[in-house]
Amino acid sequence: MRRVLVQTTLLLTSAVIVTAALSVSFTTPVEAVPEVLGGEYRAPLVSEPVTLDPALYTDTYSMHVATNLFDGLVEFDGELNVVPAIARRWKISRDHLTYTFLLNEGVWFHNGREVTAEDFVYSFTRLLDPALDSPVASFFMNIKGAEAFRSGKSPRVAGLSAPDRYTLKIQLKEPFAAFLSILAMANAKVVPQEAVDEDFGRRPVGSGAFRFKSWEPEKEIVLEANPQYFAGGPSLGELRFRIYQNIQWEAIYQDFRDGKLEHAFIPSDYYDALVNDPDRSGAAKVVSKPGLNLVYVGMNLNVPPFDDLRIRQAISHAVDTDSIVKTITRRGAVPARGILPPGLAGYDPGFNSYPYNPAAARRLLQEAGYPDGQGFPSIEIWTVSRSDSVHRELEAYRDYLAQVGLKVIPRVAGSWKEFIEAISSGQAAMFYAAWYADYPDPDNFFYPLSHSDSSTNRTGYQDPHVDRLLELARRETDYLQRADLYRDVQKLIMFNAPLISQHVNSNSYIFREDVQGIEMNQLGTTYLPFRKLSLDGAALSSGLQDGAAPTGIVTAHR
Repeated sequence: MRRVLVQTTLLLTSAVIVTAALSVSFTTPVEAVPEVLGGEYRAPLVSEPVTLDPALYTDTYSMHVATNLFDGLVEFDGELNVVPAIARRWKISRDHLTYTFLLNEGVWFHNGREVTAEDFVYSFTRLLDPALDSPVASFFMNIKGAEAFRSGKSPRVAGLSAPDRYTLKIQLKEPFAAFLSILAMANAKVVPQEAVDEDFGRRPVGSGAFRFKSWEPEKEIVLEANPQYFAGGPSLGELRFRIYQNIQWEAIYQDFRDGKLEHAFIPSDYYDALVNDPDRSGAAKVVSKPGLNLVYVGMNLNVPPFDDLRIRQAISHAVDTDSIVKTITRRGAVPARGILPPGLAGYDPGFNSYPYNPAAARRLLQEAGYPDGQGFPSIEIWTVSRSDSVHRELEAYRDYLAQVGLKVIPRVAGSWKEFIEAISSGQAAMFYAAWYADYPDPDNFFYPLSHSDSSTNRTGYQDPHVDRLLELARRETDYLQRADLYRDVQKLIMFNAPLISQHVNSNSYIFREDVQGIEMNQLGTTYLPFRKLSLDGAALSSGLQDGAAPTGIVTAHR
């Protein structure tokens, strides 16, 4: 029942995104937050960020920090509606091609200069600059003149202009159904040109509710409250992001229990007790919402033997992912059905491209020249996670594939950087990964994971027909037709088996009892607005006793 409710809500949200491009204007007052009251909030960061430059990050670890340092035109609220941020009002033309934003006055960068419309022109132009090689440039290529600018035929992006100090105009070459949502994503933030240098990603300057203070590699990143924030200074005085290498969910949870963190992700072994039994002793609260994400095992189509479709299909049939999710992953996760999570346009709950069928796997291996796996090279399956659950999941892959004659060796990368380099180089021909949505639209799953031009297409999957359908779906403004296009795209992609869709994670976190103002949407803590959080009273010092589950649990499902 809860999943049905979530699906309805998100489908309606997507419909608004698709159909909002009318000749109307939107005005919503900026929500003020309390004056700075002080207090230190300690948050876990499950891997070292690559950069804090909005134009360059693609990992959720970087975004989790940077969304507090930077602001954009618009943002998502707790229900995934697009609401004002620096833009106080906007208008979208009837032909869906012109977006006009009126900016709030008195918005200041952390260096003391006021934010103007020209700063947004610069920031979006920078995203499209081929010299920067931004991995998210493809999201903005629909802006008029972007191609001419990137090819060197024009010194500027024709579709970006600032008619006056507080007015920004963006013109598109063709309709883009998800464009307003893209402007709310973590990469579409404004930066001051004078502060951008080669060290900007390590010492960023934004306009957000918190200012950068320090970064000690492999230990912590510290932000401090920005009392000049245009919507009112945050209640918290300082944010400390403690860095845990290799996604150590269990270690993070233990530190939470010991009183060293204000929140933590709930590991598999604790989920049922915390979420389903609120009458336990302790002091904490749980927030649990279905997520917009996909956990998958990718196969590099450019590396033999994964360049053979029959091999990829055989491996897909050989693993009982439903059983893995139900018995190992748990923590509210649901088995994936294709690429899309529940709640987005085009999601098909009845779709299941490769059900568990070891007989079919053996037949396909024999057809590919590897009867019972004979002659098949041993392969490594890479991950960056040291989580006990992920370790057991990969052991299950090893055991399932051994039953059809294949030898698979789990391997853990030393860091996120090493993991991505191993995938990009082809060293990690098979890998366990996750994709978390940047914005609530099916485009944000299919395009990044499957389009030939996407820098986050880790499997190397390429299909010109799929590319054309994805580009058509971006232009389609009819909600139902767009959903049909994505269903067709999913069938084409999954037939070619570039990845095994395993599960969709719930966003299940435990917070200390004194944390107030939690506003978490289906995108998870990446977009958690820390500026709205406060610590009520003195920080709890005793921690949770070992073996005791918290009580006072507030379970929030939407």
